[in-house]
Amino acid sequence: MRTKLFLFVITLFITISGCNSKKVETADVRLGGWEYSWMDEVKSDLKNGGSEFLPAFNQLLKEADEALAGGVYSVTFKNLVPPSGSKNDYMSMGPYWWPDPEKPDGLPYIRRDGEVNPERENLDSAQKSKMINAVRNLSLAWFFSGKEDYAEKTAELLRVWFLNPETLMNPHLNYGQSIPGRTEGRFIGIIDGRSFAELVDAIALLESSGVLTVEEKIGLRNWFEAYFTWLTTSEFGKEEDDYKNNHSVAYDVQACGIAYFLGKDDYVRQKVGEMAERRIDPMIEEDGRQPHELIRTKAFGYSVSNLRNFFDTGELGLKVGVDIFSYTNPKGGSLKKALDYLIGFIGREQDWPYEQISGWESTENNLGLLIRRAARIYENQDYQNLWENTFSERLKNNWRLLVEPEL
Repeated sequence: MRTKLFLFVITLFITISGCNSKKVETADVRLGGWEYSWMDEVKSDLKNGGSEFLPAFNQLLKEADEALAGGVYSVTFKNLVPPSGSKNDYMSMGPYWWPDPEKPDGLPYIRRDGEVNPERENLDSAQKSKMINAVRNLSLAWFFSGKEDYAEKTAELLRVWFLNPETLMNPHLNYGQSIPGRTEGRFIGIIDGRSFAELVDAIALLESSGVLTVEEKIGLRNWFEAYFTWLTTSEFGKEEDDYKNNHSVAYDVQACGIAYFLGKDDYVRQKVGEMAERRIDPMIEEDGRQPHELIRTKAFGYSVSNLRNFFDTGELGLKVGVDIFSYTNPKGGSLKKALDYLIGFIGREQDWPYEQISGWESTENNLGLLIRRAARIYENQDYQNLWENTFSERLKNNWRLLVEPEL
């Protein structure tokens, strides 16, 4: 136990001292995707009755109260046993795969891009999403309200998913996005862990609450250390890293977010530094189109989502001294060009020249949040005006306003 405690202290020291950022973080809480100094400002502002952040705060408390009254989540709650024989192994199903109507048993399943099969809800992806949403909402509700019940519930959820031997998830995704009749798992199933990048910020925040013991903090970091090793050394991980569309950029978000949480700034620095050549060069055209995303049935949604992946990883890069936002590739493409291309279709969806079979409103809202971030990153008043005039009112309840700074 003394050895483990020593390792934890060293890890914590590296995590705190390893921040080489343009933005100032506190010594107590070091976050990757969220900005602690901004959160502290918002927290102070909320003490004023007329705070502009009150709608987002009230919505956060509403969802946190629902999570407080809710249950816990575990990979062991599913009925199906993975091929390994252990329910502790995470297993999900490819979202766009459906029974073949021409086969009596439906096998092998066939692909219908953009149409999610509700059978997917019977495995672990739904449990994981509910767990991460609950942990996020509860940890933030604790921070902004000071109500310890929120922190205690967050700790309970983390213990069940990551620490208790009977219910924990083993640290790998070998059975992610399986397809009945075709495969037990695929490397592209690693995208199921993309939200871990958000989860580790919630954990880092909760570590300052006092509800986790030293041993539990060590256990959580050890779990993510083991998962990070699998993510970066397994064949599945290497294949996902080399994929030529949004999957590889989502991989960067996940791997870099976890690395930053673990104090592996050198990894983040190297990984983000490679993105110009490995991601931006092949993925963004001169006019900002993202051709690998435009072939999908939700081309606008995938383009926005992939750009968010770029922004998320890019902001982690800024924290370790790497800037991909100012990079322009040999074709003339850049992250700013990609954003401007999508902005050009706001309010004129009928002119979008590719498929988008559903989800215009939610996709445009996600684009609005990117525009808000871009106003700050590029110090661009036009983006700020677009945010204020088109999106700020409709998104005033969004929790991201509480954790992501504005211009």
